[in-house]
Amino acid sequence: MSLFSKLKQLQALHLVGNNIGGLDNPDAICELANLQRLDLSINSIEEEVPPCWGNMPKLRTLDLSKNEFRGNLTSILANISKNIEVIDFSHNLFEGFVPFSILANLSNLKHLGLSYNYHLQVETEDPIWHPSFQVQHLLLADCNLNHQSGQGIPRFLSTQYNLQTLDLSSNSLVGKFPTWLPQNVSSVLSLRSNCFVGQFPEHFQSTLSTLDISDNRFDGHLPLHFDLILPQLFEFNASSNQFSGNIPLSVGELKHLERVDLSNNRLSGPVPVGLTQNSPLWYLNLSNNSLEGEPLAVNCNMPKLHWLLLHNNHFVGEFPACLSNSLSLRLIDVRHNDLLGTISSLSVLMQLGAFLVGGNQISGHLPKELCEMQMLQFLDFSNNRFSGNIPPCLHKSLVWKNKNQANSWVPIDFTTKGISRLYQGIPLTLMTGIDFSVNTLVGAIPQAIGELSELHSLNLSNNHLTGHIPTSFKELNNLESLDLSHNNLTGHIPPEISQMSTLSKFSVAFNNLRGSIPSSTQFSTFSESDFEGNPELCGEPLQRKCSGNDDDDDGRKENPSEKAVEGVFDKPLIFYSFVFISYSLGFWGFIAPLYISTNWRRKYFATIDRWIEHLFYIKFFKLGT
Repeated sequence: MSLFSKLKQLQALHLVGNNIGGLDNPDAICELANLQRLDLSINSIEEEVPPCWGNMPKLRTLDLSKNEFRGNLTSILANISKNIEVIDFSHNLFEGFVPFSILANLSNLKHLGLSYNYHLQVETEDPIWHPSFQVQHLLLADCNLNHQSGQGIPRFLSTQYNLQTLDLSSNSLVGKFPTWLPQNVSSVLSLRSNCFVGQFPEHFQSTLSTLDISDNRFDGHLPLHFDLILPQLFEFNASSNQFSGNIPLSVGELKHLERVDLSNNRLSGPVPVGLTQNSPLWYLNLSNNSLEGEPLAVNCNMPKLHWLLLHNNHFVGEFPACLSNSLSLRLIDVRHNDLLGTISSLSVLMQLGAFLVGGNQISGHLPKELCEMQMLQFLDFSNNRFSGNIPPCLHKSLVWKNKNQANSWVPIDFTTKGISRLYQGIPLTLMTGIDFSVNTLVGAIPQAIGELSELHSLNLSNNHLTGHIPTSFKELNNLESLDLSHNNLTGHIPPEISQMSTLSKFSVAFNNLRGSIPSSTQFSTFSESDFEGNPELCGEPLQRKCSGNDDDDDGRKENPSEKAVEGVFDKPLIFYSFVFISYSLGFWGFIAPLYISTNWRRKYFATIDRWIEHLFYIKFFKLGT
């Protein structure tokens, strides 16, 4: 900062997003008497803010958001310049008690951001004060708002008529939704993650483009006339409440609506046809409700759709063929419904990263189009009625072969290692998985699956797969979970698999495998249940010990000459000729001497008579006494 202190006429200092970790001389900024805008946002600065930063006489903008600044915010705000228009301290480590009364005289204040300072406590009700400003953007998310005065919505907002953005998320605020609030906010209103109760009001009109009331305790029905009360709505999130009844038809009349999230409620009935016909939607989440009927209109048309989440409902009918028009799709999740039919007329969705249809009654072959969808990261076709072979061309996926997973802000739950896990953020970008379990797939496991070196989870259990476990699996260097149980696999467990150091869940139970279980540090962590149900399998951790034959059969390499001899005797004509000759030689080798020699014949029958008398004596005399 000493470098800039020499620029006495400097009016604006913008160092946004430069990965700055510290300031050599932060007090030097205070020497810039003409500075009007100071923006250090989106860095990693770990400093205490010098008090003089706030009272620079001409300062109008002070943006320190998204850093690791610390210190008591009260002393900074108490001395801040009266000309200040923009204050943003969001996403830092500030602490202290901040009464809004210290801001009362900042008549030029247009933007105030104190969000996500977890040790901050903001109070707007006590002591009593009257604002001299008309703020446009007020960001007070997750800052322990009004915990001292009863956790209500700030009353001074009722006299703020220029509000464009209001964020009061994650403050445990209580009470009912005030009708006047959406009328005072023109663009963005977020009340997410609070404790508001009661019904959502119907009698107001607002120009809001974004409304987020998710994760509260609202109940009752959604307003009937969305198109009248919120005609400009672009984004609507009412997820994780207790709303019931049907989705209003008027939702389908909102011409600007692009993002809808009504998940985790008690909604029932059909999806409004207008919501999916010639729709500008790019995000639709109706999951975890009790919705019925077909998931989408037969002639649905959503060309901009990126994310479709309809899981855990009561949808029936076939998989929506109209999704072939949504070429920008990145996620399809229709799991745990009652869908029937086949997935036969599906376009190649080149952007699709997650295709999740598990827990339905879909039949037919696995769609061949999967092989051309090179961005697939998650594939869940489990618990259906799919038949036929596993497509060997799945190895074409770029994501399963290379470290180029697409980042997605939509969390995905996927079952791996026997546990359903929610992946989001960075873990989501690193996770990949295929689940074809509980179907009627047949044939051998394609060797080409071994080319999917970035695959983390593979579940092929509960099918009718045959053949050997591919030795190519040794190339799955990142595989953490492999479940091949409940199939008809034969042969040995490839020793190479036992050296897969990343493998923490493994099961080949209930197959027809034979030979000894490979011994390794990795395999020693698995239990008996992971290998049970294979009568000819032996070795730890099973109770059945391996005999010499098991070991020889499992570990030896066949001599070519032995293999050639065995091949000759495997021919039916040679085999049965050999049996006949052996029988003839054995029979006549015993009978011929008796026939030729009278003396031998007499001795033979005399010996037989003595044995009969001996046995008769034991039975009637010795046992009788």
